[in-house]
Amino acid sequence: MSSDLRTAIIENITIADFLRSEGYEVIPRGRKLTVKGHDSLVITPEKNVFTWNSRGFGGSVIDLYMGLHSCDARTAMTELRKQLPEYEKERSKPHQSPPAKPPEPKAKESVPLVLPTEDKSKWRRIYAYLISTRKITPTIVKWLVQEKTIYPDERGNLCYLGRDGKGEINYCARKGTLMPRDGQKGYRNVVEGSDYQKRCVMNHSPSHTKLVVTEAAVDAWSFASMLEIHGLDHKAYTYLSLETTYEGPLGIYLDENPQIKTIYLAQDADEGGLKSRVNCRKLLEERGFTGKVIDKLPNANAPGAKDWNDALILKRAEMEREPVEQAPTHTDEPTVQPSIGLELTP
Repeated sequence: MSSDLRTAIIENITIADFLRSEGYEVIPRGRKLTVKGHDSLVITPEKNVFTWNSRGFGGSVIDLYMGLHSCDARTAMTELRKQLPEYEKERSKPHQSPPAKPPEPKAKESVPLVLPTEDKSKWRRIYAYLISTRKITPTIVKWLVQEKTIYPDERGNLCYLGRDGKGEINYCARKGTLMPRDGQKGYRNVVEGSDYQKRCVMNHSPSHTKLVVTEAAVDAWSFASMLEIHGLDHKAYTYLSLETTYEGPLGIYLDENPQIKTIYLAQDADEGGLKSRVNCRKLLEERGFTGKVIDKLPNANAPGAKDWNDALILKRAEMEREPVEQAPTHTDEPTVQPSIGLELTP
């Protein structure tokens, strides 16, 4: 085994084995590999490298560990070293001198976040995608526009922005607005320079005590639409889109916002979403969070109701079929009566 720790890790720990140890299901895709539920992650086994297209990064198993656990290279190598074949043998040897410190890898230079250019002529496509296709309520779309959270780029993609505690833009991702062809995934890209550790925080305010956690921005907007439909103030909540199922950004947000008292876990109603909820609760327990943690789970038993956007689409269809007989009762919690394709659990 090479004396260089970085080389030893890359040569002896395959990305596929590492992902399995993290609880992911690795599946073949021709001569490549991918992960169930994350097919934008593409692994090249013969080179032991990966590219995670939806997250905008790639590299070796060390880079993957850093991305999944939001840590630096030294921490990643320290933890991965434990999986090397010789690690246990070295630990068991009596009076063994500590291994020589490996050379510190050069830190990657930070890249400034340069936002895509807005094309005002493409706004019609954005409105059609959000209101007609995704069924986000017009009020929520108008709010997103007024808050400068969304805009179209030159190709008509939907750009959406996240902000830090000072209100500065620190995250930008793009999502295609055209329906993908059969068997293909729609376009999605995280703009280089985005703070991927914190992910996408929307409607942040130091006065907010309620946080909604979703896997995607469109699910956050769908949740806000549900709040509006049932007479609740969507502006009273901060929304954190994990942009995946990884729980790390929740811990970072709480470190910077100790005023949060209630957290709504609104991830998808599938295996990945359920695992994400479990991991979020573990994180909150480890950090000693004393507030309320409430699961908001879309009904996975209804056809197609995997996430909050699916639930919203079904709810809007139900509303079009059945006229509203009375105004919804206002409460302080975002709970609603069960309806087709929707189940909110307290």
